[in-house]
Amino acid sequence: TVGRFQVINLLGKGGHGAVYFAHDPQLQRPVALKTVRLEKQSPEAIKALNEEARTISQLQHPNIVTLYDLVQEGGLQFMVLEYVEGQTLAQKIAGVMLDKREALDITRQILDGLAYAHAKNILHCDIKPANIMIDKSGVARIMDFGIAQQKGSASGSKGTPNYMAPEAVAGKSLGEGADVFATGLVLYEMLTGQVAASGENVFAIMNSIANEEFAAPSSMNADVDEKLDGIVLRALLKDPDDRFTSADSFRTALKVYMQPHAEADGDDDSPSAKGTVEFLLRRIRHKSDFPALSQAISAINKITNADAESLHVLSSSILKDFSLTNKLLRLVNSATYGQFGGTISTISRAVIILGFETIRNLAITLILFEHLQNKSQAVHLRDEIILAFFGGLTARMVDQKLGGKVLEESFICAIFHRLGRLLATFYFYDEAIEIKKRVQAGSTEEVAAIAVLGISYDELGIQIARAWNFPDKIVQSMQFVRDEKVRKPQTGNERLRLVASLSSELTQLAAGGSGADRGQKLSVLAHRYGSALPLNESELTRLVDEAIREFAKEASVYGVNASRSEVLRNARQWAGMDTSNASATPDTLDREFEQTRVMEAQAASPIDPLDRKTVLSAGIQDITNTLVDNYNLNDLLRIILETMFRGMGFDRVLLCTRDMRSNSMPARIGFGPGVDKLLKTFAVPLGKSQDVFQVAIDKQADIFLSDINAPNICDRIPTWYRTLISAQTFILLPLAIDKKVIGMFYADKAEAGSLMIPAQELNLLKTLRNQAVLAIRQKQIG
Repeated sequence: TVGRFQVINLLGKGGHGAVYFAHDPQLQRPVALKTVRLEKQSPEAIKALNEEARTISQLQHPNIVTLYDLVQEGGLQFMVLEYVEGQTLAQKIAGVMLDKREALDITRQILDGLAYAHAKNILHCDIKPANIMIDKSGVARIMDFGIAQQKGSASGSKGTPNYMAPEAVAGKSLGEGADVFATGLVLYEMLTGQVAASGENVFAIMNSIANEEFAAPSSMNADVDEKLDGIVLRALLKDPDDRFTSADSFRTALKVYMQPHAEADGDDDSPSAKGTVEFLLRRIRHKSDFPALSQAISAINKITNADAESLHVLSSSILKDFSLTNKLLRLVNSATYGQFGGTISTISRAVIILGFETIRNLAITLILFEHLQNKSQAVHLRDEIILAFFGGLTARMVDQKLGGKVLEESFICAIFHRLGRLLATFYFYDEAIEIKKRVQAGSTEEVAAIAVLGISYDELGIQIARAWNFPDKIVQSMQFVRDEKVRKPQTGNERLRLVASLSSELTQLAAGGSGADRGQKLSVLAHRYGSALPLNESELTRLVDEAIREFAKEASVYGVNASRSEVLRNARQWAGMDTSNASATPDTLDREFEQTRVMEAQAASPIDPLDRKTVLSAGIQDITNTLVDNYNLNDLLRIILETMFRGMGFDRVLLCTRDMRSNSMPARIGFGPGVDKLLKTFAVPLGKSQDVFQVAIDKQADIFLSDINAPNICDRIPTWYRTLISAQTFILLPLAIDKKVIGMFYADKAEAGSLMIPAQELNLLKTLRNQAVLAIRQKQIG
């Protein structure tokens, strides 16, 4: 045994390592244990194993073998890996040629995994048939990242000689092209039954790779045509700059080839003539509104860590957009999130209550929907928005039925599963209509999209999601599940992908209405996913029914216009809802959505953003609720600061706290434009001066200046302040405990006289300040 793992037998040995088949009795699953062979034990070998584990731990992808754990037993290190039941590609092709379609499909899967690894800046550096597992379902899995390197730092002549790129042979720096070349060699071998580069010894093999031209695969396989020859030989060009620029572009070329009608009619400027996603991205970037959309989503997605600093950055990013702030607060106060109790009046508290990832993902969903809804006059685009939202709701229902714990992840992943369709419909409307016509004429959507755009909708969405810094779990969930019999998911990310894919297919099926083949299609879908997500036909139908009812409650909160939607009417009919309510005519159905929208608006808008007193009072109640719980002081101070910022419409708000070492009060937290830089420089000196800041501290006085250049006050404004900030009006609210000032709230507006604070609102600001004092005092007492 190795720890809790029961070793069953040796699977194989390599130059330094050995892999064992074992059983995990705790989780009741087979695993593979990889370690350094006893006779090869050395500090360098152990270090290499640990580095391989660190590399694989970053990779969670259906076409890459998953790392479960790294354990130590009896002085040996063991990687605990997913056990893939099947055979290596080397075993599968030993002395034989594969069917062309199978060879291309395996290559596509290898490139899927490599594209993902390359996006994580990881090069495999040893792609070969022996390092590809083919499971019993035909899924290819890349393994053995033992000599993987980071992009930009990869160099040297590591790897297996028969599968090394010319630049590796020459000891030059390596890029994605090295893995592209190796994959080309693997495809060559699958198509011809022979290794591309051979020789009597290593030097002869390396010379062949570096200097000799490869024979066309068609010379050994009559099923290979000139076009496929061109694709394979392009991957095997000596100069990496002449090959496919990436695993993505290699994969796209194969996809175009694999579809019999994948070349679009037209001139050489057509997308398929370009053959790469870069062409489409260039077209999208030239649209006037895309850069703003891209920047907004990328900025939020770049905030990746749920630490205190990131929580503040996320709140600040959302607060920059007044419309997004109010929509998000309306959403988190809707019935869907009502189980958390009470009204949430600030983004900061929403992040604390609902979690960092939930708020970040809801924010990017709202940004996307608002952007698309702004120009959603076209029925086709509106239907795509409805389908995406409907799919998200269905995924939530599916995951809940299966006992999922984080339902919002499934909801978000299913929505973005249709990102490629949404953006194509929005930015390439004419092409999207042509794709729809081809589908109606009998083509599959993937074939039609590749024929018209040169890329599938799924791949377009994935590429843009990567450009927008989407989290890995969302990007992976966007990959369409093509398996005829879907296998049970081995990781949480795989499960999300399957739930998103099933939900997308189910909603697409329901949106088609109740045709004669409804039952057959539903049965096929249930059977295909049955092993992975055990739901029968009646359960799937019931989940669609529940999603439609939930749609009526939630659509307006997300700004989704569902009135007179043919998609939803078809889905209701498909789910059998009309049969129990014959009076549910189109008019009454629309009224149901309209009435729900009004009721939801009333229930979900507890705060009028134009009413200062309402916002401030709601914030005070929020903070009162928080004070009775076990709160984090920084989180609560952030809620107070945000309430001031939103409630009064200040340009900037800062919280400064006393620092004994520097004898000053530097700013610690803030909201408003340019506050990130200001937090590094804004500090109130403590001394014997008589400027307004020192007076507020010495006298523990609240000071409000409507014009800092007024004759009676201008001499009291310190030079350091005028150098840092151009605001002409501000308020200071000191925080004192036991008659000693420990901090200060500062808030401003740009123009003199623009900040009006009536007595009632001033009292509410003072109450917020007093709550901050109480929170600090409670934490000091413990």
